[in-house]
Amino acid sequence: MVTRSLVRVLLLSLIFASWAAAQTQAEALAEKHFEAARQAETAGDLSRAVTEYQEVLRLMPGVPEVQSNLGLAYYMMGKDQEAIAVFQQALKSNPDLLAANLFLGMAYLRTNHYAESVEPLKKAIALNEKDLRAYLNLSVSYSELGQEVEAAKVLERARELFPDDIEVLYNLGRLYTKLMTNTYKRMAEVNPDSHRYHQVMGMSFEARRDMPNAFAEYKMAVEKQPQAPGVHYSLGSAYWREGQWDKAEEELRKELELAPEDYLTTWKLGNIFLSKHEYDKAFPFLKKALEQKPDFPQAHRDMGRALLQTGDPNQALVHLQKVAQLSPDEATCHYLMAQAYKKIGKPNEEKVELQRFQDLRKAEQERGKMPEALGTRNIEDPKAEPAEGFPLDP
Repeated sequence: MVTRSLVRVLLLSLIFASWAAAQTQAEALAEKHFEAARQAETAGDLSRAVTEYQEVLRLMPGVPEVQSNLGLAYYMMGKDQEAIAVFQQALKSNPDLLAANLFLGMAYLRTNHYAESVEPLKKAIALNEKDLRAYLNLSVSYSELGQEVEAAKVLERARELFPDDIEVLYNLGRLYTKLMTNTYKRMAEVNPDSHRYHQVMGMSFEARRDMPNAFAEYKMAVEKQPQAPGVHYSLGSAYWREGQWDKAEEELRKELELAPEDYLTTWKLGNIFLSKHEYDKAFPFLKKALEQKPDFPQAHRDMGRALLQTGDPNQALVHLQKVAQLSPDEATCHYLMAQAYKKIGKPNEEKVELQRFQDLRKAEQERGKMPEALGTRNIEDPKAEPAEGFPLDP
């Protein structure tokens, strides 16, 4: 005789077996829909992919990875609100889903919800520090929130990881231009008649090649605060660019009294005397500039030229080769090296350097066709200085 307990056990066994079979069947069907969804994605049929992912979730509710895939399909279709809702559900179950964090942040950004986009994008970077999209989008969010310093930190980190990525460089340059513009606007609000603001205005006019207004602003800066470091340098450098050597020397000497350690001022005084062929006066300043900054290519180049003109081509080559090492794209040093090799009787080396000079000059001319960025050329950067006083084409 079968007892009631045994009957109960048999019934429970049948129920569990039936449930397990149903689960296996559901899983198999879900897998089929999942594969169909992936095929639809590959074919570009996102609407079908959405339908298939929804079927997977109906059969196996709450699977965060599937929810993430569904959200991505919505995102690719431009259905940002649907994508946001599904990504949020996925991240409740699994906060460490990279794609869900990344594209949730990007969906928030695309719908102008910048504050909400920050945390998921930061999480995406934490999960994968080499996902470029996370850095670019996070920097935009910070910038739109008025947090330009934070945006700059994000892009500087991206530049460390992707030093040659054009989008990183573009966005970083654009951001720094915005920071500069905002800073100068703030200067105008605080004190538009200050010596520093006149100096900034002079730099702006000089960058646009409006030298009469540049000189006027620089002179105003000097009159407002003649003891401020930098104001005499700005005026003297502007005279230097225009080849007005005597006026440039006067202002640069005044700057050197205020800032004797400034290698740019020291070098430009040496360059002035070199351009006037007063080599005995040029050498002390060029030597001092190299003591102040041993890896300064312009000072090495000028020293090489001065030595070449005063009859020491071998020593000139030492400095000119240093220029080629420090600044591989600098053309003039190769022309000077060709002259030095000619003087010491090495025609093969002379020919090689002349060819190198011509190749680099051609590349410079190609780059010169590119427009300057809104007058923002950094006139304090020695690498941006033109080669006034140097020979051009042989």
